[in-house]
Amino acid sequence: MPNYTYTSDPDSALKNKLGAKTFAALELAEAKFVFARMVGIGNRAGNDGSFGASHLKAIHYHLFQDVYEWAGHTRDEPVLLSDGTVATEPFLRKPDGNFFAPAPRIKAALRAIEDDLRAGNFLRGLPRHVFAARAADSMSRLNALHPFREGNGRTQRVFMQELAAAAGHQLDFSVVSRERMIRASSVANDDGDAGMMRRLFDEISDPVRIAALEPAIEFLSRQGFDWNNRYISTAEPGHAVELVFSGVAGGHFIARTDASIVIGQRVDLPSTKPDRGERFLLNPSRWR
Repeated sequence: MPNYTYTSDPDSALKNKLGAKTFAALELAEAKFVFARMVGIGNRAGNDGSFGASHLKAIHYHLFQDVYEWAGHTRDEPVLLSDGTVATEPFLRKPDGNFFAPAPRIKAALRAIEDDLRAGNFLRGLPRHVFAARAADSMSRLNALHPFREGNGRTQRVFMQELAAAAGHQLDFSVVSRERMIRASSVANDDGDAGMMRRLFDEISDPVRIAALEPAIEFLSRQGFDWNNRYISTAEPGHAVELVFSGVAGGHFIARTDASIVIGQRVDLPSTKPDRGERFLLNPSRWR
């Protein structure tokens, strides 16, 4: 029986229930189904609260059951498809050609993540910043594992949001750009440095910083700016940075570096407000 594995052709779609033949067509077709399932995520069956393999698989199945026959199965589990082929993905490459963890490691790695979370009481009872750092480390481990052929990012985000809610915290991924998540994941996976992911989680667990990002992202979107493909973040307290000033809105300002967009607090601007396009040194204070 032939195996169904991923093709190196970036335009080719994985076998799917929607009849899409190209990656672009599949991405477009699956969006409405996954969005609808995301809206009803709290009502899904199979949430055992284990924060282990069964929990992660239940999330993946719920989100992708309309799209893939192998929804809810990790890529180490061969799945017989309706056309008689077998879906399996023992080796999975990143776009840059590097490999994620090989399939034989998935089962044990998921068990280790679950064991570590259980030993830490599922991150309950921790101050927000401590929770954020430990949750970021778990996210980095899951991302490096990439247990599913497709849909890992969305599945992981729901998993981490449920972990946060159970621990009395929140994680708002709606203010995280695609570019920022890619860079944080790449640095954690390839360089073994979770610092960028920890800063991301610290930010999206902080209601004050979330409230600063939301209107900035809305403004950029109204201007037709593709913020999702840029690194966008709030200024990091205690970390001075040279910026190019863009503008002020309410109690916040927008500025940029060569590689990112930065949202800061108006009170942190120099006493003489910079002109648009002017460089200035920002010394960010604690967000309030």
